[in-house]
Order: sequence, then structure tokens, then C-alpha cells
Amino acid sequence: MTKNTYTLSTGIHCLLVAIIIVLSKPILAAEIINAYENIAMDGFDVVAYFEQRAPLKGDATYGVDYKGKRWIFSSAQNVKTFQQNPSAFEPQFNGWCAYAVSEGYGAEVDFINGWAVLDNKLYLNWDAETRDLFTNEQVKRKVDAQANWQEVHKGLHDGSTDFYTHKQENVNISHPQKP
Repeated sequence: MTKNTYTLSTGIHCLLVAIIIVLSKPILAAEIINAYENIAMDGFDVVAYFEQRAPLKGDATYGVDYKGKRWIFSSAQNVKTFQQNPSAFEPQFNGWCAYAVSEGYGAEVDFINGWAVLDNKLYLNWDAETRDLFTNEQVKRKVDAQANWQEVHKGLHDGSTDFYTHKQENVNISHPQKP
């Protein structure tokens, strides 16, 4: 075998191995992000939870498209901050109730009273009481939620995950929420 034939053979072999690796990975469907009418986070400014330590309703003037949804912000500065590192501001579990995910199901969230920033990550929960349960048991809850997330997310796609809405549970939290 000549050097050129060996190099070509090795190159083809490496290419085939790379193709097999890529094709053997499960194909993930689009992320199911908590959004109302394609507006992420009910229109709340994700940067504000970190920078202003408060839920602020965004202004449609300050919007960007990210992960197939429209994310809106309360100021041009918050848009700029988000664009520099969007993943730093994304809510955990795509904005679904962190406590519910830790229990293995899906649920809506209260964007006004159910949020907490823990270890520089935004966690949203069903309501203030559920937020307190999550934060009081945060070490266990975060581990359990991470362990359950892939299955819950899959179930959000195919309908196999139990999912709870405020309306269905007769909880007086409307969507979209208004501060």
C-alpha cells in the first residue's frame, strides 16, 4: 500500500466513524420553551430578574429572537446584556416549573411571585409557596430536576408527561401575567 492510498484509506475511515457517531446520537426535537403566543416568559425581561432583582414586563420595542421565540426586555441595555450571553439568563428547564420537574412532571409558572435566582441561575415555580419549597430544598430539588429534565422535556413533546395549568387547577394566575 502506498502512502497516498494509506492516507486516503485512513481519511475515509475517520469520516465514516464520524458519520456513524453523529447518526447514532438521538435526534432532539426543538426545545419546548415556556411561551405565550411565541413570546418567551409571558413577556417578562429575563435579565431583570438578575440585574434589577425583580420581574419586569418587557416592551416589544426591545425584543430579540432566540431559540425560535421572541424574548422581550424592559430596556435596550437589557437586550444588549442578554445578547452578550443568552444562556446565562435563560430560565432553567426552559421556563417550566422547577419544582414540578424535580417531581417528574410539567407545570406552568408564576412569573411574578414564583421566581428565584439561585447560584446565578433563574428558577421559575408554580407560585410563591412552591418557590419556597424549591428553595428550601434546593440542593435535592436541583439534582432531582436535572435527573428528570430529559424525560419531562420528551414528555412535553409527545404528551406523555403529566402537565398542570393554573386554569385547570383553579388557581388565580392568568397568562400572560401582568405585574
